[in-house]
Amino acid sequence: MSELKDMKIMLFPSRYIQGDGAISFLPEVMARYGGKPFVVATKSMLSRAESLMSGKGTVVRFGGECSRNEIDRLKGLAKNAGATAIAGIGGGKPIDACKVVADEMGLPVIIAATIPATDAPCSGCAVIYTDDGVYVEVLYQKKNPDVVLIDTDIILKAPVRFLISGMGDALATYFEAASCEKSHSLSECFGLRTKTALSLSKLCLDILLQHGRDAAKDAANGVLSEAVEAIIEANTLLSGIGFESGGLGSAHSVHNGLTVLEATHHLYHGEKVAFGTLAGLELYDELGIKDKIYKFCVDVGLPVCFADLNIPNVTDAELKQVAESAYKHNFMSHEPAELSTEKVLEAMKTADRKGRELKAAKGK
Repeated sequence: MSELKDMKIMLFPSRYIQGDGAISFLPEVMARYGGKPFVVATKSMLSRAESLMSGKGTVVRFGGECSRNEIDRLKGLAKNAGATAIAGIGGGKPIDACKVVADEMGLPVIIAATIPATDAPCSGCAVIYTDDGVYVEVLYQKKNPDVVLIDTDIILKAPVRFLISGMGDALATYFEAASCEKSHSLSECFGLRTKTALSLSKLCLDILLQHGRDAAKDAANGVLSEAVEAIIEANTLLSGIGFESGGLGSAHSVHNGLTVLEATHHLYHGEKVAFGTLAGLELYDELGIKDKIYKFCVDVGLPVCFADLNIPNVTDAELKQVAESAYKHNFMSHEPAELSTEKVLEAMKTADRKGRELKAAKGK
């Protein structure tokens, strides 16, 4: 009999709701899961969350980092409150923390994303960091979020950098899924890919290349255009389904490696993943479109060189640390190529050189 890893597996959130005012459904949604909702919100959304819940349940502020200490703190508060469901309002880190809290407590989890910067809202896994922001591990939940609310009005009011960062995260989706398919590596579902997962991953890339430039301009001008709506969907739903059911590879490995350099900590997840995608394409480029991807990154404002990553004077010794950290992560082994720490190091240097040359040619 075949093992589970030989099966094609795909995961989805139970319900995805995107639109202007979607967050207003939060009280109604949480009421379906019991009378004691427990809501975790970022500082900027705390008063909005308290107003929405109108004293029904408990609302607390997120501590700032998706670390084991913060997860345990939130779990203690939720247990004391007798929580019947957990909700996370904010970006990727509070969302991930709440997914882990709900999973470990055996409770439903509702996600209200306020920025389109990552693909965390729809997935059933969470990235754990130290209290200082250094990557530790990925934790996998028993199921995906019960409800995902994507309020386009809130997202549009956030700095456009978040939307662009989300494009950086989404940009890796198809390339990593294609690498995993070629190498027969397991996805984040711990199975093989369905054709549906590969198709949605490719759709994610197609939407980025078609609408990304217009979306960045429209969002900067506060216009909720068709392009902005499409990119929000690509950043959250398609990228979330795609990375989880398609698999991860070199782009996220390089991201994880970059976290060893403190100077990169102020960058968003997707910004580092974007550079990781370029480095990954220097290792393996199935579609033969890496030059097109470099140009896209420059056009929308994603990092293409070390200076963009706040490490303009990075030393070879520091880059070796990054490469060693990136190479040791299992995702790097998903690439259908014979790799080494040295090859990862050279790929990053090549990406930096090409990025600098392209920016210079464009006068940026």
